[in-house]
Formats: sequence, C-alpha cells, structure tokens
Amino acid sequence: MTLKAVQTGNESHAAASLEPLRQGLHLLAVRALGSADAAEEAVQETLSRAVGALARDQLADTAKLPAFVAGIARHVVIDMIRARRRLVSLDSLPSTAHPAHDPDALGVLVTAGEQARVRAALALLDVSDRDLLRLCYVEGLAPGEIAARAGEPAERIRKRKSRALERLREAFHGAGATRHADARLPTKETKATGGQWP
Repeated sequence: MTLKAVQTGNESHAAASLEPLRQGLHLLAVRALGSADAAEEAVQETLSRAVGALARDQLADTAKLPAFVAGIARHVVIDMIRARRRLVSLDSLPSTAHPAHDPDALGVLVTAGEQARVRAALALLDVSDRDLLRLCYVEGLAPGEIAARAGEPAERIRKRKSRALERLREAFHGAGATRHADARLPTKETKATGGQWP
C-alpha cells in the first residue's frame, strides 16, 4: 500500500492514500459539528494529523487505516467542540444562565491575590512547562491528546506534567515573601475533598 511512501518520507503519497477517506470523514464531522465549513476544517486537520502519524510509523497494521483515521477525527471533533465552548460570549447567554450571586468583596480580593501569586509562579517556569500547563488547564486537553499532537508517548507527557506541577508548586511557595505559612496549591486530595485554592 502507499503507506510505504509515508515511511520513506513522501507525504504527498501518504495524503493521496488517505484521500478516499475524505467523504466519510466529512460526513462524520458534519453530523458532529453541524456545519459544512467546520466539517471541512475538521477533515483537513484530521488528514494533516494522520499524515504526521503515519510518517512517525504509528500504524502497525495498514488494514486498520480507516479505523485509525476515524479515531483521529473523533479527537479533532472533540477539540473543536471544546474550543467552541470556551469561546461562547457571556452576552450571548440568557440572563438565567448567569451566576445568581455576587461574590463578596473579600472573596474578590483573595481571588485577585491568588491569581497574582499564581502568575508570579508561572513566570518563574520555563516556556515548555508553561505551555504544557496551558494545554492541560486552559485548553483542557488530556495528556493523551497532547501526546497525539506532539507525537510523543502519553506516559512522557504525564511525567512532564507532574514535574511541571511540582516546579509550579515550588515556585508558588517561593513567590511573595508575605504569603501565609499554610498556603498551598491544591493537590488531588484537596480537589477530591472539595478543598479550595489558597
């Protein structure tokens, strides 16, 4: 099959071998996204990721190519749906969807102080740590999704995330000489028990 072309670095042949899947991918994307334009964008991104994955020899059995590419398409569609949710304007929501209570002034000040401390701690991290944490916590991507984008094993991304969080925790505790002695970043345990950010 023309996947051999991918393994030798010929991406145009790889793209041609994926072209018969375009119509099915488009149908899948239109059903999920509800728009022909969004579906076309999803198909292009899917094919681009598939060519890259094939070039990295991530598919052992060429008979499974359609299922492999469909899996990539599902990830692309999920990414696009998540991006839409993040971009919804509060003005476009009905008033019933807005928060029903106003935070008290002390709560706002504490939150602003916490945000400043987290920003100061983030500024102390190197760019790769900041980028990884942004993908995890701002864009909401799982380590497996980041690994697929970066072409790295998911376990490596999990370890990098864990080390980046530890460095952030250390920087957070070191940032600001006037911090409270008991202040700390949330851990899995505090999240599970409903604990609050410092």
